[in-house]
Amino acid sequence: MGRHPNDQPAPTAVNLIVDGKVVATATGANSPDLIWNSWDTSAYLGKEAQIQVVDDNSGGWGHIAVGNIVFSDQPAAPLDNQTAVNLLVDGKVVRTATGSSSETLDWNSWDLRDLIGKKAQIQVVDHNKGGWGHILADDFTLADDPARNSLQRAHWIDYGADFYAAGTFNDAPGGRRVMLAWMNNWNYAQAIPTSPWRSADTFPRQLALKTVDGRVRLVQQPVGELSTLRGKETALGATTMDNAVTALSVSGGTLELQADLTAGTAARFGLDVRTGGKERTRIGYGTATGEVYLDRTASGKVDFDPSFPGVHRAPLALKDGRLHLRVLVDESSVEVYADNGHGGQVVLTDQIFPDPSSTGVDVFAEDGTATLSNLRAWNLNSAWKK
Repeated sequence: MGRHPNDQPAPTAVNLIVDGKVVATATGANSPDLIWNSWDTSAYLGKEAQIQVVDDNSGGWGHIAVGNIVFSDQPAAPLDNQTAVNLLVDGKVVRTATGSSSETLDWNSWDLRDLIGKKAQIQVVDHNKGGWGHILADDFTLADDPARNSLQRAHWIDYGADFYAAGTFNDAPGGRRVMLAWMNNWNYAQAIPTSPWRSADTFPRQLALKTVDGRVRLVQQPVGELSTLRGKETALGATTMDNAVTALSVSGGTLELQADLTAGTAARFGLDVRTGGKERTRIGYGTATGEVYLDRTASGKVDFDPSFPGVHRAPLALKDGRLHLRVLVDESSVEVYADNGHGGQVVLTDQIFPDPSSTGVDVFAEDGTATLSNLRAWNLNSAWKK
């Protein structure tokens, strides 16, 4: 059945009402499956209660499904339909992998360097009792490099979560191919914490073809007209981090950043934007996996849908450890253009919903050293003509 955020009115829910007040509520998980849910009602013994079923959703999806309401001395056991391959060390699951709702066998890999010297066991779990969604596992191997699945091997236009229904324009000046997309995701499009509008479009970006390492690749950059929105430039020199986070003298809710970083011994390094309090949106590079990543798990409001918080990754091999980032920060979005000398090789676009006061920018290195060679920053003015 449908799901509603905890801090918003409940269009689809089952409520427990005592003395005219809702004392417990349950909603769905955006699934057609009936899944057990339970309330501890011991505090209401001796009182008269009413169960209220609410379905105020007017759309074609996300309605309420309810069945088999019972009393019990024990809470309902959670539904266990796990299908996974687990790696056990000392009796504990230290790695797990599951499928992608497909009958096709595809690669999955774990980084096991932290477990070298330990004895491990592979566990195949299939607790699904239905006719679909069972586990397929085969060909376990050890290798120096990670195996990439079919999605990871593809060259995506955008590796973020919020780049949908992209379109390009005909007859653009200079014969350019300019693209923009709806910056949202149907997993949570109707639950994002904005009102009355629901997300925005991306910044326009220009497309081109370039030969990279002998292969023709699609590359992207923000259109040149973006420079007309720039305010005063801030330029910073070299900063070296050793397992540290360093605040930079740059701040703003709307920013353009251009940064050159060099990997040292760090396992991960990069920039944090929209920082403040416990909030940050992290743009990093993992030297072990060879991936740029955009981490919005602590980016502000993330609890309105379970699929929203996450880390999104794009493969990018560095040359001489050098990483160039061009980052567009808006009030509720981050667009990252990353390359190793061939402009705009990979792009990641994510929505974020930070507190308005979270406007800081940091540079970081984890488990070793890295250097911010230089950084140029501009506060961006509004694109709306007044």
